[in-house]
Order: sequence, then C-alpha cells, then structure tokens
Amino acid sequence: MRPDHPGGGNLLKDAAAFYAAVAPVYDRDYALEPAVTRLQTAWLARRCSPGPVLDLGCGSGRMLAPLARAGFAPAVGLDCVPDMLALSRQACPLAPLVQARAEAGLPFRAASFALVVSLHAALIHLTDVRALLDLLADCRRVLRPGGWLVVEVPHPRSYPPDSPPGRWRDFSPGISCRRVDNGLEELRLDELGGIRTRVRLWEIPLLHDWFHDYRRVELHPGFSGGRFDPDKGLVMVIAARR
Repeated sequence: MRPDHPGGGNLLKDAAAFYAAVAPVYDRDYALEPAVTRLQTAWLARRCSPGPVLDLGCGSGRMLAPLARAGFAPAVGLDCVPDMLALSRQACPLAPLVQARAEAGLPFRAASFALVVSLHAALIHLTDVRALLDLLADCRRVLRPGGWLVVEVPHPRSYPPDSPPGRWRDFSPGISCRRVDNGLEELRLDELGGIRTRVRLWEIPLLHDWFHDYRRVELHPGFSGGRFDPDKGLVMVIAARR
C-alpha cells in the first residue's frame, strides 16, 4: 500500500480495518503472555461477583475460557472483526460470539451481565467522544445492578512527551506514536508495513464526567495491586460499578 503521508505507512482510520490487518500476526506479535491473563482473571474473580460476562473487543479470545473457568459464565465475546472472531472460536470453541460494532449499540437486553470487561486497550480506538460516552452508558444498561465495568487502557502518562509537537516517538517495542490533535494520538506498527491508526487518550480529569452515571468508580495501576499514581504508570484500569 502506498503511504498516505511521508512520515509513515497507510493510515487506517477505521479500527475494524486496522485489526483485520493485524489479525494474521496478532497472537504471535501482540498478544499478552498467559501469565498476564491469569493475573487479570484472578483480579476480576476477587473483586466481582460471578455470573455472565461480556468481553467487549474480545480479539483472539484469550480471556474467554479463563473467565468461564473462574465462574463468569457464559463468557460472551463481542468483536467487529470476523478474522478476530475466528481466532476466538479457535481459542474457545463453545463461547457465544457476536460480531457487532459496540458503538452502534450493544445487541443485548438490559441487565444481561454481571461483568463487562474491555482489556488490552480495545476502547482507545473509539476516538469520537460522543460515541464513547454512548457506549459507556450502554455498558451500564446491560449490567445487572451492582455489576462492574472494567476497562484497561494506557496510562495517559505512558505516552512520551510530545516535544517537538507532531514528531514520532517510541511508544513500546515495534510501536511509534505521535500527537495529531488534542487528546488524539496516532500509533504506527513499525514492523507491519507501518500501518497507522488513531486512538484517544483517556485523560484522568475526564473520567469523572465519562463515568458519572456509575455508582462507584475506582482507578487501579493495572492488575497487580498497589496505589494508583496519576502522574506515572504504564496502564490504567477503571472499575466502575453500576
């Protein structure tokens, strides 16, 4: 593909197109280690009541079977990319899988789930704030009273300083980033033809308004415990209770 900008490869503004391009190498190059999955599952099992769970942006399905074994059953996977759902089917053949764009409305009845999770930064690809707020409200709708929404995103301070403005910076091995607008970053996969996608920063001061309909909101520095530091960190976990 011909680059649409001299500084990098093709810009895929649509998250579905981005993940369709990544799907063939996702488990090999970008999946998290099994130890991370075990840590996340154990954390969720300690904090959340058992019952049906929705894995929002389930990707290659790494969480589905562990969640089901931990008492979150059925473990339903939702993703908008057919190739990703095919990987989920291989990982967990019996899991209910749904192909849908979450921002278009979750295709489930109210109070269907005890837990909704969105891990490995799936929601940063939803760059339109209005669509993101509508989705967070829809997650609340499909949660049972007392249920939890747990979202994992990059800590806003994990992005390197934008200086000078607009330059490419190293974000993580094989991934570069640059600021393209207020609250928006562009990520480039340097080892996959340089394909690029835009993502939204989840700034901490915005979370109060984004989750204002939830009864309780907690911030955690990942799943290994410890105190959340608003000034530094790699990941940020938001746990919001309906």
